[in-house]
Amino acid sequence: MKYPCSLIQDLLPLYHDGVCSEESNKIIEAHLSECSSCKDYYNSLCEADEIFAAPQNAELEMKKAASFRSIKRKIRKKQIFVVVLAFAIFAVISFSIVGLLKKSEQIISYEDNISVSMVDDSLIGRLQGNQANYLKIKQVEIENNGQKDTYLFFYLSGTKWDDILTNDDVFSEYVLCAANKGAERIDRVFYYTGDYTGIESMDIGDLQKIIDNSVLLWSK
Repeated sequence: MKYPCSLIQDLLPLYHDGVCSEESNKIIEAHLSECSSCKDYYNSLCEADEIFAAPQNAELEMKKAASFRSIKRKIRKKQIFVVVLAFAIFAVISFSIVGLLKKSEQIISYEDNISVSMVDDSLIGRLQGNQANYLKIKQVEIENNGQKDTYLFFYLSGTKWDDILTNDDVFSEYVLCAANKGAERIDRVFYYTGDYTGIESMDIGDLQKIIDNSVLLWSK
């Protein structure tokens, strides 16, 4: 039995979607094998599916690309955060260490790096390869064989930070006794890094122990 094209074309969308019965499928397939017009119509339905699927695939790819870009942005933000955090931690640690070094005051030991000379009637101490931020000075008058002598004891102190920053080419000078403060009365200058408590009132015996542990840097 031959069925009209109008009827077959009404059934083709159902056939295309796979919802026709087996008997209807046989009738439609037999008709398509003989009718080029209905065959073209069926092919147009299939082509429409392909055209409709392409935008869906493109949209899916766009969503995947957008998701990938979002992941990359998140990874980049985390990397930037880690770098900034590491720099902040390094800065805090560095500032803390520098602060500790600047506060860690230490007496500068004598290693042929300190000298004393009379310049324009003033006693001047010279420190080589370091920089001091504190100067301790004591003058002691003693009587030796019926003669009064004046000894000057001093030491310099600085910080570990200054010690790190300076080198052997750096030097600094300090006024130990100015001309108008009686520098001409000083007979000897010692560099002493010990305890200065009561040094002005010591007798010659105790003072000799201080002298034995000092470095004579200048004398008349």
